[in-house]
Amino acid sequence: MLAILDEPPLQAKPTLVPCPICVANGYASARAEPDKPWFATANSVGGALWYSGLPRVQVGVGYHGSSRAVRALASFRAWEARGGAPAVNLGYGFQSQETGATGFSATAEWQRDLSSGTLHFYGGLSIPVEDSRVRPVGGFRYAWDEVWAAGVQYDGNDPNPFVNRSFGPVTLGVLWVATRSVTATIGYRF
Repeated sequence: MLAILDEPPLQAKPTLVPCPICVANGYASARAEPDKPWFATANSVGGALWYSGLPRVQVGVGYHGSSRAVRALASFRAWEARGGAPAVNLGYGFQSQETGATGFSATAEWQRDLSSGTLHFYGGLSIPVEDSRVRPVGGFRYAWDEVWAAGVQYDGNDPNPFVNRSFGPVTLGVLWVATRSVTATIGYRF
C-alpha cells in the first residue's frame, strides 16, 4: 500500500468532453491540459466555462437553458490516480437545476491506454440539490486516433450518449440528451 502512495501520478492524455456542464465530475483528468487551462463548451441545453489552472482544482460557471439557472461549479481532485488505484473527484454546483445534475458528487475515475486508443471510466454518487436523494452517476468514453471519441454519461436520471471529433483546440460533436433529443456540441480549449 505504501508503495502505491510513493508512485508518481499518472498523466492523462488531454481530451475533451461534450457534456455542457459536467457537474458529475466525470472525466476530470480528461479536461486537464496545463498549457490551456480554460475550456468553454455549449449546446442547445446550455454551456459552461471551466478553469483548471489551479493544482487539483477546477472552477467554473454553467448555464442551463430550460431552467434558466446560472450555476457556480467546483471540482477537487481528492486523490490522484496511482498504480491501479483510480483518481477520486469531489464536486459541487451552487444552484439547482431541474435536469438531475448534482449539487454534490463524488466519483472514482479510471483511464486505460490501449493499443487502439484510450478507454476512460468513471462512477460514483451524486446528491441533487432539488431533492437530496443519492443517485448513481457514471459513464465511459473511448477515444481513438487522438481526434475521435464516443461514449455515454449517466447523470443520475438518464443516459446521455455522445460522439465528437477534435480539430486542434476545437471539438465538435453530437449529444443525445437523455436519449430524447439530439443536439450539436462545441468545445474550445484555450
